[in-house]
Amino acid sequence: MTAAYRSDRRCTEIQKTYHVNTNPDRNKEALRWNRTAWLRVFLWTAAIFATVPVARSVQRYVYDTIGKDFFTYMVLFIFMSLLVALVYFLLFRSAVKSAHQYTWLALSAGAYIYTTLQLRENPEEAGHLLQFGFLAYLLYGALSHRIRDWTVYITTLLFVLFIGILDEFIQWLTPERIWSYKDIGINAVAGVYFVLAVSKGIKPETVRGPVKRFSVSMLAGIITLNLLFLGLCLSNTPEAVKRYTSVFPELSWLAQEETMTEYGQKEIAGTNPGRSKKLITSFSLRTAWRLIIALIVSVWVCSEFWKRRLKKC
Repeated sequence: MTAAYRSDRRCTEIQKTYHVNTNPDRNKEALRWNRTAWLRVFLWTAAIFATVPVARSVQRYVYDTIGKDFFTYMVLFIFMSLLVALVYFLLFRSAVKSAHQYTWLALSAGAYIYTTLQLRENPEEAGHLLQFGFLAYLLYGALSHRIRDWTVYITTLLFVLFIGILDEFIQWLTPERIWSYKDIGINAVAGVYFVLAVSKGIKPETVRGPVKRFSVSMLAGIITLNLLFLGLCLSNTPEAVKRYTSVFPELSWLAQEETMTEYGQKEIAGTNPGRSKKLITSFSLRTAWRLIIALIVSVWVCSEFWKRRLKKC
């Protein structure tokens, strides 16, 4: 029995075991639906970005007319409504009876509710949990058309993280809005809760296949994108802002914005309550970039090694 025959036989067994689609017509249909799924991601992401300029005005109006607790109650009401609908679907439509799965769903829901309540001092921040939780749902739907293995969960989370960083960057460019590493963390946490609920609670049958080379490449790519973008944000120091605003006077108003990162300081004097502190570190920007480059190189070396060990099916 030749090695080629054994490889082909192994691929056939994998396709049968994991119900891999080999019909070209069905593949074309999947690609069409994939484009539709990514369109939904694009539209929802655009909607998130579009709220940035008006969010502060909406916040003031709600605070003055209804009260700031409205944000907390709204987030909890929407979340609980979706949770009830999900449990109903799992019980009566999918006939899921596993106590293990419902335990994970309960843990995810409890963590979500706990985080929402912890944000009551600035309850509008809980809106990030809704925005980026739904974004995680859309991203998972788009990615799972091509990625049918466990890496789809990590890739989904990293896409949420990237869009969350981009959202904060747009906020920094917007007058009366600030850059906040805390908000980036909240955005990522929303993705974590969704991934935890889906991977451990729902356990979709479509995500049970073997890891493919495409999945590894996608994972390495989004890790690299996050690291590079984070590096650029870490590089946006007051000195950097002064340099590029002197070259482009049209951007001079950015010098009045709160900076993203400062190095060599220990504290910020006069920080207003409720405003997130910018990142202040004791190490240098050069050290940060060395670490980022080392991580990127490590990611791609590991991904190439991983892909070579995978069967080509």
